[in-house]
Amino acid sequence: MEKKEVLEQLHKKMIQEIQDYAIILMDIDGTILTWNKGAEKIKGYKADEIIGQNFRLFYMPQDREAHLPEQLIELAKKEGRARHIGRRLRKNGTIFWGSILITALHDDEGEVIGFTKLTKELSENEIS
Repeated sequence: MEKKEVLEQLHKKMIQEIQDYAIILMDIDGTILTWNKGAEKIKGYKADEIIGQNFRLFYMPQDREAHLPEQLIELAKKEGRARHIGRRLRKNGTIFWGSILITALHDDEGEVIGFTKLTKELSENEIS
């Protein structure tokens, strides 16, 4: 195996196996393309249940009604990234506090082609 292939494999495994952070790759519209072990642990969905769905699913109904997910995507497009701390939903309907970072990904011409989204579940001490 060539060095480049080894590095690509290690990079992919690094992201997949992190368990303390949900790390997902999304397309330009917020459709989920990848899912790591941390995302499964924090949000409760298995990869085959969630890939192809929109990341709006994780937001509280009132945040969806206020178009918060779309606002965060637009902010990331404009400024390169968007941060937010708020309540999020798990698959089983329970609520958790999460800190998120959405980062815009660009092609060689500088056009936004997708996003990475990192989520960390916050403890009671981290919220207050």
